[in-house]
Amino acid sequence: TAGAEFGRRFASAAVLPAGTGVERWRHPEAGVLRLAYESLAVPGDEDHRLVVYLPADAATSDALSAHVMASA
Repeated sequence: TAGAEFGRRFASAAVLPAGTGVERWRHPEAGVLRLAYESLAVPGDEDHRLVVYLPADAATSDALSAHVMASA
């Protein structure tokens, strides 16, 4: 679902970068969310990281979509 380029780069990686996993968050309106994350170092400054969160399951994806639609 992430695209061919992502799949190619992921398959060619020797190891997963440090800082990946799944977190459970409780949102006051959307409820319990399971979010997969990856934390990436930003080149040039060891104090900065880019953290990307994506829904870890269909229930979280649906809850986020419903929350966004209700907020629009």
